[in-house]
Amino acid sequence: MESGESGMSGRMSRLPDKYYEALEARLRALTPHVEILLDDESTRWFREFLDVGEYGLAVEVASEGLDRAMNRAHLQPLASGLLAEAELMGLPNEVLWPALGG
Repeated sequence: MESGESGMSGRMSRLPDKYYEALEARLRALTPHVEILLDDESTRWFREFLDVGEYGLAVEVASEGLDRAMNRAHLQPLASGLLAEAELMGLPNEVLWPALGG
C-alpha cells in the first residue's frame, strides 16, 4: 500500500462544514412553526436532534407530528421547509410524504 492510501478506504465522505451550518440555520428557522404546531415532546426532540447534528432525524420527527388539518399559516411554511430540506439531504420520500404529501 502506498503512502496516503491507508486512511482513505472505508472512510465516508463528508460535506463541507458550511453545508451543515447552513442546513442547521434553515432548520432552526423553522422552530417557531414547530413550537406552534407540534406537541412539547416532538418540539423537544426536534431541538435535541438539531443540537447534536442529527438533521435528518429532526426533519423526520417534525414531519411525523404534522396533519393537514393544522393551521395553514404555520403548516405551509413548515411543510415546505421540511420537504425542501429532505430533498437536499436525499431523504427518501417515504419519510415525509405520508404526513406532508399524501
